[in-house]
Amino acid sequence: MLKTSIRLCTLVAVIFFSLFGCGQKESKEGPRKLLMWLIGSESQAKAVQSIGDEFFKDKGVTFRCEAISWGNAHTKYLTSIAGDVVSDIGTMGLTWGTEFGNLGAMVDLAKRFSSDLKNIKEITFPGLSESIDYREKVYGIPFDMSLQIMFYRNDIIPNPPKTWIELADLLKTLEIQEKGMIIDWGSMSWIGYAPYLWQAGGDFYNKEGTKLALDSKEAVEALKFFASLYTDLGVPRTSIPLEQGMRIGDFPLAISGNWKIDSLRASAPEIMGKWSIALLPAGPTGKQTAFVGGRTMGIFNKSKNIDIAWEFIKFLFTPDIQVRLYEAACEAQDSYLPSNMLAWNTLPMEPEFKKILKLQAQDTKGPPSVFGWDESTRFIEHAIQKVILQGSDAKQELSRAVMEIEAYAKR
Repeated sequence: MLKTSIRLCTLVAVIFFSLFGCGQKESKEGPRKLLMWLIGSESQAKAVQSIGDEFFKDKGVTFRCEAISWGNAHTKYLTSIAGDVVSDIGTMGLTWGTEFGNLGAMVDLAKRFSSDLKNIKEITFPGLSESIDYREKVYGIPFDMSLQIMFYRNDIIPNPPKTWIELADLLKTLEIQEKGMIIDWGSMSWIGYAPYLWQAGGDFYNKEGTKLALDSKEAVEALKFFASLYTDLGVPRTSIPLEQGMRIGDFPLAISGNWKIDSLRASAPEIMGKWSIALLPAGPTGKQTAFVGGRTMGIFNKSKNIDIAWEFIKFLFTPDIQVRLYEAACEAQDSYLPSNMLAWNTLPMEPEFKKILKLQAQDTKGPPSVFGWDESTRFIEHAIQKVILQGSDAKQELSRAVMEIEAYAKR
């Protein structure tokens, strides 16, 4: 897989300059220049630019933050790495640091800034730290996060389900009433399956990240239950917007991301006060683990400003700045949450929502920190969808997915 990635980098490098222009190169004269690429909106980039202008004001550094879209970001990073023209700092998906680090492009923060990193980990939500640690190497720290929660119409469902059994019983009752549940984030995908896998006590890989664990009895049990939501309990296989289902009341229960809180407020003001959020239902282990995503920020090893770049990254992670970034994101309707646990002490949010979101954030997991994860998810999703759509055997399909991923990794 490493050879495949390197070949891809080389291939697309030839179009890099025509598509993306130049990244950061150190000037021999004048003030130092530091460039940051931010995956996100222009308004978020402006917020980071303002913070950077304050931070670098008396440090002899000219700072620039450029927004790049999620759709173009991965290709831009790969071509930049291949073309040897990168920014100093980059924000990226949780698994990208591992990928780019294995290509030799990222600074190993655990090696270069071990003491600082230890302090940062102590105030980072555990699920995020686990998702970006790669065999004792760390190529980025969390910039922010997004997490799964359960939404429910409290005028229709007074008490949200707390376990798988309660969830199944509720869905049977709702079906009689011609109502149901939506899985709005992760439907029939590995992200939708992931929380049930973890709640059952399983995982995608072993703790060391060296061996697939998808053929375990826990993984099979989780897939059987996840599939039953669609095949027996009325969860629609087609995409239905949470806002529509909740507003009309046909789908008074939904699993989605925290950003839907702001979306519901804006698009369905007529049901304000008639809906709430809750933790995901617990599986056989008693855990209510939810999927967590988000962005990390790391330093490219070609940067001439590694030390000052690290100081700025640490500054962006401080509680006060995390709150400022959250407020700026809310204004732009980009509802990312702070990854620094201490920031939640002063986070301007309704107490009811803050309590639930913080509790859920303490029981989350992200994608496994293994090289080649993004390329392998298609095999897992194929297994999931064969079980749901064709009635295939869960154990057989998960075992096949393991063999396919292992075979792909050897190419």
